[in-house]
Amino acid sequence: MRLKTTLRKLRREKKVVVIVFITFLFVSLGANFTLAGVGSVTKAVRDFTKIGNVEFIVQGVNVENLTRFGEVVNYLYFNEGKVEFNGKEYEALIGYGRFKVPKVESSPKGVFVLSFPEVERGDRIEVNRETYAVLGSYYYLMGEPVVLTREKGSSLYVFMRCNDTEALSNFLMKHTKVVYFTVYRKGQAPYMDTMRSVENFAMSFFYLLLGASLLIIVLISLTHVRGSTREVGILKALGLPHSFVSFLFIGDYLFIALLAYLVGIPIGIWLGYAYMNSHFMPLRPNYAYPLGWDVIIVLIITLILSLPYVYVSHLKPIEALRFTPKKSSSLKFFLVFFMVFLASSSAYFGIRGIENYLSFNYPFNLWAWGSPSKITGLPGEKAGYLSGQEVNGITTEIYFLNYTSSFEKTLIAGRWFKKPDEAVIEFGVAKKLGLKVGDTIRVRLLGEVRTYRVAGISYMNFYDGRAIFLPKVSFVPDGEVFLKVSNPEEWKERLTAQGLKAITVEDLKRQIENNLKLFKTAVYSVMVVIFLISLFALFTLVYLEIEGNEKVYATLKAIGVPNPHVWRGLLRKAVPSLVTASLLALPISLKLGECIGDMVVPAKLGPSDIVKVLPPLAGFYVLYAVFLVVITNRVLNRLDVIKALRS
Repeated sequence: MRLKTTLRKLRREKKVVVIVFITFLFVSLGANFTLAGVGSVTKAVRDFTKIGNVEFIVQGVNVENLTRFGEVVNYLYFNEGKVEFNGKEYEALIGYGRFKVPKVESSPKGVFVLSFPEVERGDRIEVNRETYAVLGSYYYLMGEPVVLTREKGSSLYVFMRCNDTEALSNFLMKHTKVVYFTVYRKGQAPYMDTMRSVENFAMSFFYLLLGASLLIIVLISLTHVRGSTREVGILKALGLPHSFVSFLFIGDYLFIALLAYLVGIPIGIWLGYAYMNSHFMPLRPNYAYPLGWDVIIVLIITLILSLPYVYVSHLKPIEALRFTPKKSSSLKFFLVFFMVFLASSSAYFGIRGIENYLSFNYPFNLWAWGSPSKITGLPGEKAGYLSGQEVNGITTEIYFLNYTSSFEKTLIAGRWFKKPDEAVIEFGVAKKLGLKVGDTIRVRLLGEVRTYRVAGISYMNFYDGRAIFLPKVSFVPDGEVFLKVSNPEEWKERLTAQGLKAITVEDLKRQIENNLKLFKTAVYSVMVVIFLISLFALFTLVYLEIEGNEKVYATLKAIGVPNPHVWRGLLRKAVPSLVTASLLALPISLKLGECIGDMVVPAKLGPSDIVKVLPPLAGFYVLYAVFLVVITNRVLNRLDVIKALRS
């Protein structure tokens, strides 16, 4: 009975139903697309950390020398080289190896490839001028593609379950050259803190969108119920229980919202996994991650959209029948505009803070890295490098430099290090950990904790501003070189021909700008959606305002009062609310945007960023005002005077 009555009511309000359904469907698709992608990656990383706890690349040692420290899960003797597939060349780690997870090893029948999404089983690839059949292609948590051949290389990659990480690190320091070393402590992979930050950054836009949508839906629901006050009073006077009346006037919106969100869940999850599998590597679904969030979101939607029940349940029939329509409240317009500008401005300032942080005033214009033996004979400033280390609990990258370095020019506080126990940290580390010159930091270096005093702070943005510079050590060879040359493009070609990887500052700038485009696309998409939702909210508020007081507006039309009289009254309420709400939201969104940007890089924002957005606001004011006039005229023109006065 209740459901049938509600469905008949929804059929009469098709326009509102369609808009509400599309809004919540879009929210569901966006949420589950993001949650599916994030969940699949986190599951892959966490599954990987369960099978081992130490990962490293060294030179000068064999696997047999490492078994006394624990179980070797995966290993690869490799050289860096190039693989040709479908007419394109790819850089890869090529060599002899055995992997227990996934279960593959070098074979005389062909090659196995890992972390090589472009290649599938059955393809043929060219390695060192020989063509091989691909026996299998598997996902693996590694930055470069791996090709398993029968030839041993000079470097050794190892992933193992180590019983004593300090003993292992001491052995490697004494007997090898360490290219890479990281410890997965307490089941946590390095960069998990960064992954969580990126996850929070992506989810912050969803929170803004969801918050704006829910507030607007609440206001629309309240307006809808208050506009139906007389009808509620009549039904209660007829003896219908308030639970039935509440379900009829609240359940319709709740039903459509939940239906739309539930419909979007499987579609969004499927799109998220399809995107990850097509653009990265085949990943195992992690349904628990998005569905866990979906349960919370559905409960929040149900709770918020059920709030008007309080109003209906406490409304007495005599009060409802005596109800006199009130003039539209400015507060509704203020709340809508405030939430819209708070959400959209926070998203904008988030990406603006990232842009402000980026600087390309580097002491070099060409950066190259590769085999230490090839780096040694080059001019320029050479540096050792280790990734996946820890500073006071956060993952970072370490560059080992000389006591006299061109990077001294990048300092914004303090001085360059002069002693073995001093360090220079980047601005992002200082901001993230609240450090200043003179403070001490605990660096986990190859599993061993060392204490350094902060001598200076740099504006460099290696690894999103979270790298640190330490004095050189004997067990980390120079694997990178920074050059200041007059013809960087020619040098880049020369170094690439020598088997090194090289990048100019212009290349680096283009890469960062391309990455920013991805962030900007997400931000501007959120802003456009919030803008469309706000227009929908204005339309619905005006529509419900006139529909709920249709006799009043029908009478005005019957006695010849023109439409401008009505929309001028609405403008006098909406425009001051629009201006006040937007200006009040700006300083709040500036701080919120800085917090969002800080999730990925040390964002920089100031009052000047607010000044830059003031001119476009005038355009929004005009646009909202024109839209308000258009929809008011449209609703009034479609109002049936005779039918309204007879009802």
